Formats: sequence, structure tokens, C-alpha cells
Amino acid sequence: MYDIFGFSFKPSLSTCPEKYLGDIEVWNQAEKANVYVSCFPLENSLSDFGEKWELNPGNGAFYGPKIDIQIKDAIGRYHQCATIQLDFQLPVRFNLTFVSHDGNDKTRPVIIHRAILGSVERMIAILTENYGGKWPLWLSPQQVMVVPVGPMCDEYAQKVRQQFHDAGLMADVDVDPEQEDQKCSACTV
Repeated sequence: MYDIFGFSFKPSLSTCPEKYLGDIEVWNQAEKANVYVSCFPLENSLSDFGEKWELNPGNGAFYGPKIDIQIKDAIGRYHQCATIQLDFQLPVRFNLTFVSHDGNDKTRPVIIHRAILGSVERMIAILTENYGGKWPLWLSPQQVMVVPVGPMCDEYAQKVRQQFHDAGLMADVDVDPEQEDQKCSACTV
């Protein structure tokens, strides 16, 4: 998904911190490859994904291990964005159980928290800085500005704007009485 925005990314497996809740054996099972807990082991998932990933020991959440995804911006800096976190504690605290395929009605689920963009505000800030305010057309809040060459063209400019709008673009018309060069300058980022 990040390639749509022009970002490369690197995933990491963040494991059990010093201060954690729950049974360490459940943590170990969830983190390690080829050992299955009531959800998927994270190491297997990252390996199956096929991209290089890093181990980030001790950086998991207090309630479970997580996969963190950092994106690389246009000038080479990394920003934490997406995360997929296993939560072993909320099911215990809410006394959640389900009937498993073998009929055990006391099977404890694991809650999976995921945030694909991280916080929306942070992602917008990273995008704004990465694009330098020059948004790609598909993401730009103002995609087309029609600038008529004089008042006698205003009506036609409105028709052109409407055609762009009907085609699904965010379009506007600048009918201010300024000179065209000033209008064009005001429309350029």
C-alpha cells in the first residue's frame, strides 16, 4: 500500500518488553516461527511476506508482541506508521472465550489491533512534508484551476470547470479581475 504514496518501508518484529503482562510462554509461542498459538506466529508471517525484516527485541507492547512498519520518506528518514499488535490481555480481562474446532469451549482468543496508516494526523504530516506541499494529482485537494484570459471568457471557463468536475476532479475557476500571470502564480504551489 505504501508504494501508492511513493514510500518504501521496513517491517520489524517487536518482542516481549521487560515489563509485560501475561504468561511468558504465550509470548514466546506468538513470537517464534513454527509454533502456533491461537493465532499466527508473527515471525512466520514476516518470513512468509518475503521482504527483509528486522528483530526489535524488547520493543513490544506490554500486552503482546507486534509487527511495526516504518516508512522511508523522500529524504531517507524513517517514520513509524503501521502496526499489527497481538493483545493477550483484553481477552483475559473481558473473560472472552470461544468454542474451538475440537469442541473446547474455553479457548481464549487473541485480539489483533492494526493501524495501517498509524495515526491519520501523523500520516498526513509525513505526506505533506514528503511531497513538499506539491500533492500528486490523485491526492490533491485542488486538482484543476481554470484561469480565463479575461471577463469575456468567464462563462466558458465555468463550463470547462463543470466538465472537469463531471469527470470526477476537484475543479475551480478563478474569475477575479487580476492579471492572468497573478492568477497562475496564485494557483501554483
